[in-house]
Amino acid sequence: MSTKLELTYPAILKQFGSHLIVGRTESRAFLGWFLEHYYRLNETEAQDAICDGPDDKGIDGIYVDMNLERIDVFQTRLLQNDKRTLGDTALKEFAGTLDQLRTRESVEQLSSTTGNVELRALIKDADIPNLVDKGFKLRGLFVTNARQDGNAADYLETRPDISVFDGVSLQENWVSPGESAPVHSEIKFRLDGHMPIEYKTADATVYVAPLLAKELVAMSGLESGELFAWIVRQALGRTKVNKAIADSVSEQAEHKNFLLYHNGLTVLAEKAAYVDDFLTIDGYTVVNGCQSLTTLFEHRAKISDELRLLARIIQLPPQNELAAKITRHSNNQNAISARDLQSNSTIQRRLQSEFRNKFAGAIDYEIKRGESSKASSVITNEEAARLLLAFDLQLPWSCHQSYRFFDELHSDIFGRPEVTASRIIALWGCHEAVLKSLPRLKNQLATNYRLTQFFLLYLLRQALDVDADGRRFVENAGEFLDRIGSDKLRAAMENIVSDLVVDLNAEVAEREEAKNPFDYKRELKSPSAVRAISKQLIPSYEKAIRRDRATSFTAELAKVTAA
Repeated sequence: MSTKLELTYPAILKQFGSHLIVGRTESRAFLGWFLEHYYRLNETEAQDAICDGPDDKGIDGIYVDMNLERIDVFQTRLLQNDKRTLGDTALKEFAGTLDQLRTRESVEQLSSTTGNVELRALIKDADIPNLVDKGFKLRGLFVTNARQDGNAADYLETRPDISVFDGVSLQENWVSPGESAPVHSEIKFRLDGHMPIEYKTADATVYVAPLLAKELVAMSGLESGELFAWIVRQALGRTKVNKAIADSVSEQAEHKNFLLYHNGLTVLAEKAAYVDDFLTIDGYTVVNGCQSLTTLFEHRAKISDELRLLARIIQLPPQNELAAKITRHSNNQNAISARDLQSNSTIQRRLQSEFRNKFAGAIDYEIKRGESSKASSVITNEEAARLLLAFDLQLPWSCHQSYRFFDELHSDIFGRPEVTASRIIALWGCHEAVLKSLPRLKNQLATNYRLTQFFLLYLLRQALDVDADGRRFVENAGEFLDRIGSDKLRAAMENIVSDLVVDLNAEVAEREEAKNPFDYKRELKSPSAVRAISKQLIPSYEKAIRRDRATSFTAELAKVTAA
């Protein structure tokens, strides 16, 4: 059973964690928390989707789902009085908010009149006017810690384009981070004469039957993801929906053939029984078929009684060792990620072997999800990819695009003779120096934006390029690590990063005064904007060195080696 949430104010603020920082409103933190834990966006995607602020025209966030061809618009209402409920007034106002995005003309009017920079950027970057023209559906999501009342429920009956996550929904769909217990909420499937195939092994009883999709989408824990908690390689981010499945659901004439098109589900259940034309299960988790079931849920309004999905119900506790093997084997039949594929490549295995030979017990290199290690520290190949991408390839604006690291960028990132275990650890030390200096950045919102740290790592690379020893480090970082050690190397970098942060603070302040604020969410994803900022900061850093107001890598290296 999921841990109970405290949703009353101010106790709910404790849930928001890193989303509630100086400079960020409570309602904005509320939406960020929701997008991470319920909508399952990663940290960068969640922050990018939010535009809550002055003159936001009632729109607190926008997310475009290209798979479902849908534009989701968010509004939050964080109530401090726990006696108040959500009525229809706020929802009617939200409906008016949605109308601003109904047509190309209304979207362009909204964009031209809003003073909210983030909202205008969201509309432009997502190309909302063209998506509306193409027929993308518009859905409103209203998020509140209050409970909806009868008036709200009645109004929602007339507005299928609006979904509400109220206090009750938030509580029912909450899954604590790391929680993975099976769902204990008994459900009965009506078989209508479709007698299941039943067979037994020494450890399990198995039922194979075509189950009604209408009943499958009613399974507890589906919307929150709790139902899929035992999938070995379950994505932490929001599941991508297979458009071919969605098309089959949308065409009701194809419902009778759904069994022929799709592989079906594998469900582990602590209890399973076939009695009187009903298959009843409890204590269950889906270990294969997340894609199909999620799609069915997204299109549940279109499901007919002809649509059934083949399911294999295995009566076996999910915590059982055999259950883990079933989960692994059933998922091995699915498409796997590029990272999974590259984990067996010569490049990745060579790097892991080099880590284990040279830094045994101290630092290990993870190339597969779920690998165990006894080393004191572990660097994943995904972390290494970001470091190499920002520092070596000087592409910090791509560091949030993890899907590219082990696909088209894999050879560029890792397939170079200079990429060794020592180099990766040296850059890891540079990154730690960045993280230590990051809190000195005065713009706290930018500080907590993940791309900022890789932007600073990129700036550090630019600063090293203006110094003789710095250039030698860029060419052979591993040699410096082997010679002076990770602690001294990190210490040599810290003051340089601190100087760069000073210059960045000054640049941001000047832009604020000039009414051209630093739009970190857009600019840090723009190659031209990042290069433009660098061209402003690095010459300032060089001047500061000449005036003894900043330090060079050569000077810092001399300090740490003399100590």
